[in-house]
Amino acid sequence: MDSEVQAFAQVAAIIVMLAGSLSVIVVGLVRGLSLKPKPRGINDAQSLQLEQLQQSVDAIAVEVERIAEAQRFSAKLLAERADPALISRSGSS
Repeated sequence: MDSEVQAFAQVAAIIVMLAGSLSVIVVGLVRGLSLKPKPRGINDAQSLQLEQLQQSVDAIAVEVERIAEAQRFSAKLLAERADPALISRSGSS
């Protein structure tokens, strides 16, 4: 009977230590997750890089619009140059 009591005491001690360890881990995780990270400020170099990037994107947008306008103009010229007889034949079929 004495060995059974000793085994029970060992199991109880292990359970208590396990519960305590898990409690410490959970409290640490909750505190770690509740802390909000401090926002980093943008320094001058990063601000300059962002401004240059914005200017580059704006320049690309202007060039894309110019390309689109050139394509519309070319399509309009091709449509005006098309033979009206071919258009009327294909339309009457």
